[in-house]
Amino acid sequence: GVGNVFIKNLDKNIDNKSLYDTFSAFGNILSCKIMTDDSGQSKGFGFVHFETQEAATNAINKVNGMLLADKKVFVGPFIPRNQRLGGDG
Repeated sequence: GVGNVFIKNLDKNIDNKSLYDTFSAFGNILSCKIMTDDSGQSKGFGFVHFETQEAATNAINKVNGMLLADKKVFVGPFIPRNQRLGGDG
């Protein structure tokens, strides 16, 4: 998961484009996605996949704790489920 970041506590009005615009300042984005429910409403979290780990680290350092649409967002490295328990995947 090189270059993958996880963003949570997003305002419901932030869409894929807003997310992309916010994070594209840090580097080339391969993909970005806001998770939505069945009706297409934002669940308040999403992922951005940068081309490089450096860009991801910059984004985490700069955006974590920032206000986006009046909500303080959490940005951190994305950890795949199979690696969360200390397994090597």
